Amino acid sequence: MQTIDIETAQNVVVQHEVASVGDRAVAYLLDSLVLVAWVLLCLFVGSFIELWKVGGSATGILAIVFVLLPFLFYHLVCELTMDGQSIGKRARKIRVARVDGGQPTLGQYLIRWILRAIDGFYWIGFVVILINGKGQRLGDIAAGTTVVTLKRRLSLQDTLITRVEEGHVVRIPEAVRLNDAQARMIREVLNAKMANSKVRVVEEMADKVRKVIGNEGVGIGSKVFLETVLRDYVFLTGQQTTNP
Repeated sequence: MQTIDIETAQNVVVQHEVASVGDRAVAYLLDSLVLVAWVLLCLFVGSFIELWKVGGSATGILAIVFVLLPFLFYHLVCELTMDGQSIGKRARKIRVARVDGGQPTLGQYLIRWILRAIDGFYWIGFVVILINGKGQRLGDIAAGTTVVTLKRRLSLQDTLITRVEEGHVVRIPEAVRLNDAQARMIREVLNAKMANSKVRVVEEMADKVRKVIGNEGVGIGSKVFLETVLRDYVFLTGQQTTNP
């Protein structure tokens, strides 16, 4: 499966897989259902207030335009306001990303949106995705984007299970104040490639952890502090195996 390195807000580069055709198809179906629900709601409200009886008047034309506008701008507005996602994409945990791992620009979103009509003609977009192998429809190829999955396959490396020496001595008991998500982020910072200076990112993460757990780790360097906190956390929460 094709993968893309995406930079997080913590300047950590995390590898994501390109979204499958199945996920994109389901997301497309869910978005279509949202638009259908919008039309049904408008028809119900319009019938209730007898709006549709105005026929070809200016009011009637405006009402029709109001109903149809979401069909034109739904995906563009959603992706701009929901960090590259639509309601369907969010449900499937996928989003638009640049092929170089950066955040798509307004121009790139516009290109994807403009070419959506061509991609939707006889399902050309899905055919191109299958042939392309990089999760790109025509709009993605032109814009330099793709769609990635935010779901990560759980492996031993993704868990917090690690080995500790028998008789491990806890040095920072306050580590138990962390949660699993925070502990995983610490390990990602320690292990992952860094988009910027690793030393600076490690120091910033250490400062955040010190505030969360209320322990300054006096006399311990930032990297050693994070490593110690992580080992103590997995030991205190029982997420480890023991070396004899």
